[in-house]
Amino acid sequence: MTTVAPAGTLRALRLLAANPDGLDLRDAGRHLGRPADSARATVDALVAGGYVERTPTGTFRMRPGPAPAPSGPVARAAEVPTMLADAVTELHRRTRARAYLAEWTDDDHVDLLDARGHERLARIPDLPARVPPTMAHAVAAAKVLMAFSSARRTRLEGATWTRFTATTITDPIALDAELATVRRVGYALDREEFAEGFSCVAAPVADPGGRVAACLAVSMPTRQLDTCRAATIRAVTDVARTAHRLWYR
Repeated sequence: MTTVAPAGTLRALRLLAANPDGLDLRDAGRHLGRPADSARATVDALVAGGYVERTPTGTFRMRPGPAPAPSGPVARAAEVPTMLADAVTELHRRTRARAYLAEWTDDDHVDLLDARGHERLARIPDLPARVPPTMAHAVAAAKVLMAFSSARRTRLEGATWTRFTATTITDPIALDAELATVRRVGYALDREEFAEGFSCVAAPVADPGGRVAACLAVSMPTRQLDTCRAATIRAVTDVARTAHRLWYR
């Protein structure tokens, strides 16, 4: 079974490196903006990979000695350029919403490689950290990544497009029209297409080769987006453009 880095893996590595005496899960979760139970999955992945060890007092710290060669989910998170990790932080700061970095993988899943947001921010129910192709039509991050790659869109032909809510797009022609709009306006919007009461905005980030390799996104309750829609869209697209420019330096 293919594994994926839990959201926040790169940030957790940096956090533990900055605290050589170790942190307990409560402190780690507080710094990562997540509850202790949620932070455990990230820390457990680092322990399993040999990057982190548990101390006799129950805290966690970077394992002493040379770091193992990155592999598996930790390698995927470690590949995230610094400016993209920083962009997620900036997007959360500007919107005060849960912010994500997403990437389309070779097996046509959308990985949420990094995230920012504290435990009081509402989470989209049932949204996995690894979004499968059968959910891509209903998720803003997946739509923006499909919009700028016809190959990605084509490979979804034949997928079972579930109607998650009354506003989910399940017709291929309607989805193609939606993707054309995304290319024109420069962002994707999911307004309760995956989960009732939740909306997302996503914008593409092109890599130095010009390929849209990743995107930045925010999620929030629809009622919140309705009060600040223009400002949220502006924040997502501005931060994505800045990340693109910095990546070219």
